[in-house]
Amino acid sequence: MHDFSDLLHRLVRYQVGSVIGVDSERVDEIVLRDETVGRLQAQLQQTSRLTGELELQVLNSRDHALGQSAEIGELRFRLVKQAATYEERMHELSTHIFNHVAHIARLESALGEATRRVVALEEMRNELIAVRSSTTWRLGRLLMLPIRIVKRVVRRG
Repeated sequence: MHDFSDLLHRLVRYQVGSVIGVDSERVDEIVLRDETVGRLQAQLQQTSRLTGELELQVLNSRDHALGQSAEIGELRFRLVKQAATYEERMHELSTHIFNHVAHIARLESALGEATRRVVALEEMRNELIAVRSSTTWRLGRLLMLPIRIVKRVVRRG
């Protein structure tokens, strides 16, 4: 027996023991269907590949969003912590300023009191100078000179 398969059209179907003949219209239909199936399979593979890429992009986007969310949470924590630190510093500075103003008020009060005392002392000094320059004071001092000398001698001796 000879093999005639190379003489037949490539789309002819074989059955065991018999050959099915196919007319040209049927061959065109089968070829068209096979081409459509091949094209659809290629499109399916391309769509599957594209779907895989898109799923990967979605996963990457989700991971990026989660990372950004974590970073935002960390930044919020730092912001709250920094705000608390600034609030504490502001309270300390407020207390310091309050104490400083109170100290300045005490110093101004003390300065006013010292100025009043200096004025009073100056008035007393001027009065003392006036008293010592008076004739009565000089005369009394002159008359009391012998008694002062005797007192000095007695104290030393």
